[in-house]
Amino acid sequence: MYKILKSVPDDFPIIERPYKEIADRAGISEAELLFELNKLKKEGIIRRIAAILYHRKALYTYNAMIVWKVKDDDVERAGGVMASVPEVSHCYEREKGGCWDYNVYTMIHGKSLEDCKEIAGLISDRTGINDFQMFFSKREFKKISLRVIYE
Repeated sequence: MYKILKSVPDDFPIIERPYKEIADRAGISEAELLFELNKLKKEGIIRRIAAILYHRKALYTYNAMIVWKVKDDDVERAGGVMASVPEVSHCYEREKGGCWDYNVYTMIHGKSLEDCKEIAGLISDRTGINDFQMFFSKREFKKISLRVIYE
């Protein structure tokens, strides 16, 4: 398993048969690699192998983290509604703490400040949750996909 996971690069080669190149690097056939990746997916070890959209390069230059105050018994429903909105890239429940009563977090992306505000309004209307705060990104310091380090 580790041999397979280690062989998958952070940045896929942009070539006709990227899996063949990855398999060659791992010392196995392309068919073996695809079989093992499908097996890892079925076992729930990996969810998917997918492209990452760098939203700023795709002209989605505005994004906001929205924190929502959701009643504990409504988190499942509200989180599902929020997660179904296409402009939401992340949706998490987090612990409340101290004087901070916001427990559901979403990250939204838009082409303008107004887009983000409209998306927040849409989520609020769909969930019936009106207690939220929006925090707009000013600068991006780091954005990578998860990297697993094997020792």
